[in-house]
Amino acid sequence: MIIDLDTAGQVALGRLDPQATLVVGGGAAGLAVALGLEDLGRPVVLLESGGDPRDVEAQAASSELNVGQVSGAPYRGLEGGRARVLGGATQLWHGQCTRLRDSDLAVRPWVPGSGWPLGPSDLEPWYTAAEAWFGLSGRGYDAERWAEHRSVSPIPWSPDKLQADFSEYTITPHLGSKHRRRLTRSSTVTTVQHATVVGVLVEEQRAVGVRLRDRSGAEVELRGGRVVLAAGAIENARILMLSDPEGIGLGTGRGVTGRYLQDHPVVETLEIHPTRRSWLQDRTSHLHRGRRRLYPKVRLSRAAQEGSRLVAANAVLVHEHDDPGLEAVRRLLGSAVARTRPESLRRDVVRAVGSVPAVARTAYRRWVRGLSAGRPSSSVRLQIWLEQVPDRESRVTLGAASDPLGLPVADVRWRLADQEIETSRVFSRWVADDLRSAGLAEVTELPAMVDDAAWRAQVVDAYHPAGTTRMSVDPAEGVVDTDSRVHGLDGLFVAGSSVFPIAGYANPTLTIVALSLRLAHHLAGLPARR
Repeated sequence: MIIDLDTAGQVALGRLDPQATLVVGGGAAGLAVALGLEDLGRPVVLLESGGDPRDVEAQAASSELNVGQVSGAPYRGLEGGRARVLGGATQLWHGQCTRLRDSDLAVRPWVPGSGWPLGPSDLEPWYTAAEAWFGLSGRGYDAERWAEHRSVSPIPWSPDKLQADFSEYTITPHLGSKHRRRLTRSSTVTTVQHATVVGVLVEEQRAVGVRLRDRSGAEVELRGGRVVLAAGAIENARILMLSDPEGIGLGTGRGVTGRYLQDHPVVETLEIHPTRRSWLQDRTSHLHRGRRRLYPKVRLSRAAQEGSRLVAANAVLVHEHDDPGLEAVRRLLGSAVARTRPESLRRDVVRAVGSVPAVARTAYRRWVRGLSAGRPSSSVRLQIWLEQVPDRESRVTLGAASDPLGLPVADVRWRLADQEIETSRVFSRWVADDLRSAGLAEVTELPAMVDDAAWRAQVVDAYHPAGTTRMSVDPAEGVVDTDSRVHGLDGLFVAGSSVFPIAGYANPTLTIVALSLRLAHHLAGLPARR
């Protein structure tokens, strides 16, 4: 069942099961916890600050609650990477999935703060479950995937330093749209839209419910059996701080709340000049088999990381196409899917009609050969995706400004480390060496390769905030334990990338769902509270 706090009010909330688990946030983490509990027959109330993904105007209004402050490096993910809507940021997501590697979970002496309190065997069954949840193949993310595309031979990377890497796309990335009908029909999960959680209710070191506000600012309390914060790495930390009169956090690890903010720094380092442009493009652009799509990449080997004291990283070749006709077709198709009218409708139709041969060529390559765009790219750049060194002073705090509900906004102080700069440069030079030695390309170094100021001016976050309620055994080092329970507090749990102690370089959503399904299983095994 789906209801709206604006219209349902306190009376409807009073009819909800007082033993239900309250899940805060309807994005990937919240949906995985809620639907995982539903599969196990446990009652859930799913609280979403936004509304229906089909209501574009409501989405725009809800997004005003994402306003915040940036006091460190520029951080576009504060507002641009978040969505208050059923489905959360997955409504903006393209669907890339990959696992963290075993080495990402291990303590690495050359990377301060590295290591998870969970090992590969703890995550393996939940990664398998998450891959099934997303409809992925489960065939891994390594060089073996090239066997599915025998018409293209891979680039011969030097295996001691560089190794093939893949991500796989889910065909249904927009989880709010995907699961809305199931939630509407559910008798186990009650979804409450336009219900913004502004605090956790705590009595005698036990979470007993939450404080909610509707869009008018009216506040109500809702009690439940347990509370799961699944509102994203920025908002999870903010809710914990808003729940504390001192603005610090909850539990015995409260002093770590908001600290260790990480993302995936993305920086372009090389201009690539291919000797065989189409050949290189076919091996570094999306590969297709039916509706399944892979993205071939290259990553640093574990041995290379250790030998040169580097963080984990991978890279892609970004191909730019100067083809107005194909771009017009893409805009028209995107508008059709989103049911919107592009501003340039007439011009796009004219350009699309004139590009029929190029569209036909692209369709042949896509559906017959499993390759990407038919026309060679006009420019190619190397783009590096980096792991971050966990930094206690990279953090989210409560800012001086207020949001539309009158509450302190999130203040983001994102910091970048010299080790990340060095990794991007060493990695780039190894890629350049292999491309040259194979006779595939010459390269030109971009300013970020030699000038630290240029690097910092060009680097951007990947809309992948993490680490702000990190998992730890010791409350002095994190906010939640290995069951994702807030240290020292009964009944309060956190789901999502905020619990990552270190985030690797991998796109985070598959790991988010794996941990969330694991949490749902744990919650279902706990006794009912009295």
